[in-house]
Amino acid sequence: MTIRCLYTCSLCDLVDVAVEVPARESTRPVVEWMERICIPAIGADHARRSPGCQPETLENLKIPITNADYIGGPAVQ
Repeated sequence: MTIRCLYTCSLCDLVDVAVEVPARESTRPVVEWMERICIPAIGADHARRSPGCQPETLENLKIPITNADYIGGPAVQ
């Protein structure tokens, strides 16, 4: 199961780029999920889209929580 996150990089003018990230299991700590799954997935997507861009940070990371039971979780139908 994945969720769609959005990120922005002002260095290469990417704005609200959507990337599918594996959803967080309810038992996994948020920080661990961010460090081991979410950030590497977004970094890989950015590197693929803008291979020459080497940002120190990305701005406006948006992780959906609408209709989810927890941060980073899949939407509840």
